Amino acid sequence: MSSEGYSSDLEVLSKMMASSELTESVDSKFTSPEDSPEHSVAPSEVGAGKEVFDVKLNAQMVNGKSDGSIDAVLEGSGHHCSTISPEDASNDPMLASALMSPLQAPLNIEALFAPSRGGRPPLQRTPTILQRADTVANDWELYKRAGPRFPASIEQLIMKYHQKNNNSWQLAHDMGAGSGIYAMNLARFFRHIHVSDPTQIGLSTSRNTLSEWSTANPKKRGRFTFSVCDPEQSTQAFADASVDLVVLMDSAHFTDAEATVRSAAQTLAPGGTLAIITHKPISHVVGNEKVAAAVAALFEAWGRRPWEVACGLEAKSQQQFSLGLDFVPLPEELFVRDKSTRITINAHGRPRDYFHVPGVQEETDSTPLMGLESPDELFEMTTSRVGDKERQVHYGEEDEQGRGWRYEVGWESFRTRIAVMDSPQTVGRLEPELKEIERLIMRTSPNGVKIVIEWAAAVVLATKK
Repeated sequence: MSSEGYSSDLEVLSKMMASSELTESVDSKFTSPEDSPEHSVAPSEVGAGKEVFDVKLNAQMVNGKSDGSIDAVLEGSGHHCSTISPEDASNDPMLASALMSPLQAPLNIEALFAPSRGGRPPLQRTPTILQRADTVANDWELYKRAGPRFPASIEQLIMKYHQKNNNSWQLAHDMGAGSGIYAMNLARFFRHIHVSDPTQIGLSTSRNTLSEWSTANPKKRGRFTFSVCDPEQSTQAFADASVDLVVLMDSAHFTDAEATVRSAAQTLAPGGTLAIITHKPISHVVGNEKVAAAVAALFEAWGRRPWEVACGLEAKSQQQFSLGLDFVPLPEELFVRDKSTRITINAHGRPRDYFHVPGVQEETDSTPLMGLESPDELFEMTTSRVGDKERQVHYGEEDEQGRGWRYEVGWESFRTRIAVMDSPQTVGRLEPELKEIERLIMRTSPNGVKIVIEWAAAVVLATKK
């Protein structure tokens, strides 16, 4: 197409938009041509060609109403109004296409981030179990899909940290994404999400998952691209200083942590956020000691299977996992020291006590334990990389973060999790323990059906210099 024809088409398109009386709203991911620190791509509304409702992250109360702060967005209320003329639209073909595309209502996440009432834990339903197990490539994907959903509280923690220290919502990188489950969460906030995984199988799984999601949600803001890439070599996928947020979910212990962190830092823009999260592969019952003891007995009888799926079979990955995320370095020359934050959630005690993989040698405060096969193994033993000036925070049952990792489940959820991750023979072997849990819930639970379980998690948040 000639440049004259292209300009003519855009002129016609801009006139169409100027005369449009459509009242619905369009996704906001193209509402601002610039990557402005004053705007986010959180939920927005557009009167076609006339008004753009975007989010100002430093917004104030106007006439007693929120005009669109990130807090208001996370709570599902408040928008900021600005104007885009047809001329502005005609200068940006992508914006013009967005304004002429089918329109949608703004994303409402009020329920997602609403605080709990009366101090009660915001109990969630049992995690959805994969229905088509034959479509999943490996044990790791089964583990991810059978495990707990990432709760709204962890999303709120990451996004508010990012908003405070960066405030740009253009590009996020879901590193080591596996099935791409968390990329769908990132799509609520960022214009574009790049999804990477070390293997082609993992990337294919991720692409299929996100293709299905995009088909079912054609007007959501986030869009995806993919690459096969080791976390240690993420610089291959990006220009330096171009990424706003890098996340690494449940897989940092499989990596060379030093190389991964440095690679991520090279791609992050100044003020960009590095977020690393992991959770313990087994849950704990709260508020019912008898059932808690029975569930602990079930996991002990089950053996090492959940740990081996979560941590792999290599000694290095198991040693790293045993430290929570304390093995992750945050070099002072790369990250703002007084903003680096290490968080434990529902981990009662040191991470190395609570995340410790059964049977793995660990380092004591004074000297490594004996029993290693060679001096090389002793030299390679994973140690804590927590800096003296790094902020450390713990959240428990008295905090929204701690309660966010609680779920209300029935006894059958334990059977389902074992069935997904293990063999029918194992389920049969553990039938007495499962029946005992059912019996105790019926006798001791207030409703005779449900109990509350909680998961422990560790989080690292850091801001690029």
